[in-house]
Amino acid sequence: MEYIQYQSEPELRDPVVVAALGGWNDAADSATTAIKFLIDRWKPAKIADIEIEDFFVFTETRPIIKLVEGIQRTIVWPSSQFLAYQAPHLPYDIILYLGSEPQLKWKTFSKTFLSVCQHFKVAEVVLLGALLADVPHSISVPISGTSSNLDMKERLREMDIHNSRYEGPTGMIGVLQDTFRRAAIPAASLWAAAPHYLAATPNIKVTSALLTYLNTFLSLGLDLRDIQADAIRFEEQISTLVARDPEASAYVRKLEEQISEAASGEEEDEEENDVVFNPDRTVSTGPLPSAETLIRGVEELLRKQREQQENGDDEDEPEDFKDEEDSE
Repeated sequence: MEYIQYQSEPELRDPVVVAALGGWNDAADSATTAIKFLIDRWKPAKIADIEIEDFFVFTETRPIIKLVEGIQRTIVWPSSQFLAYQAPHLPYDIILYLGSEPQLKWKTFSKTFLSVCQHFKVAEVVLLGALLADVPHSISVPISGTSSNLDMKERLREMDIHNSRYEGPTGMIGVLQDTFRRAAIPAASLWAAAPHYLAATPNIKVTSALLTYLNTFLSLGLDLRDIQADAIRFEEQISTLVARDPEASAYVRKLEEQISEAASGEEEDEEENDVVFNPDRTVSTGPLPSAETLIRGVEELLRKQREQQENGDDEDEPEDFKDEEDSE
C-alpha cells in the first residue's frame, strides 16, 4: 500500500523538520501546540500526508462527524501532515509535521516518515515532546534533550540543555529518533517537563519554553514576546488558584523544596548534571491533596483560554487541524 500522498513539490533549501505528535509524547498538548503556533505564524503550505488507515485503531482515535452549513454531514479523519515554510530570512527552509502518535505498525510508520524526509532531502530533524513530571508550575520549565549527532549534541550543550539519560518505555518520538540515527540524518529531541497536577490543556508556559529553546537551537529569529507574556500570566493565574487551597499550596511548596534540594545537591561533574525524566515514574511527593476546587478551576481557566485562542487565531490553520481541535 502507498502510504504517502504528495501534495506539492517545492524546491526546499536544506530543509529542517520540526515535528510533534499528539498523545503519550505530548503532555498537556504542549508540543503540538508549539507546532500549531508555528503554523499560525508562518502559514506553511501542505506538501504531504501520511495515509493513516493502517496505523490507527479508530475506536481509540475516532473520526469526527461534522455538519456543513447545518445540513450535510461529513467525516473528518485524523490527519498526519507535512507543511513547508520557505523562509527568506534563513539559510534553510522548514518542514513542520503535526499528527497523532499511531497505535499500530510503528516500524512501518517510522519508515514512511523517513521516506518523506528523504524525498525532500531533509538536512536535520528536531522532535518536540513533553511529559508529566513531579515539577511545580512556579519554576522555569525543565528542558532536556538528546541527540546521537555530535554537532547537534554540542549545540544542545551550548544552550545548557542537559542530556537525558532516561531508560524505559518510549513513544514514537524515541522510535523516530532512532530511525533517523540509522539513516544517518542528524536528529535531536527537545523534551519539556510539565507539572503532573496540571494535566488539563493547553499548558502555554510549557509550550512557550519549547518554542524559546527551539528558537535558539535553530536560530529562527522568532518574536516570542506575546506567548512569553501569556506564559507569565498563565503562571500567575495558576498561582492564584493554588493559593486559594491550603493543601494545594503545601503540595506545591513540597515540590519546590524537592527541586531546590536536588539543585543544591548536584555535582559539578557533567554526567551528574544529566537529567533523567521518566514519564512513567511514581511521583515521590505522594498523591495530590484533595484540592478538587483547584483542579476544576485550572481546567475551566484553560478551557476558556483555548476557546479564546480558537475563536481569534484559527482562521488560517489547515482545516484538518481545526476540525480535530473542535472535537476535543
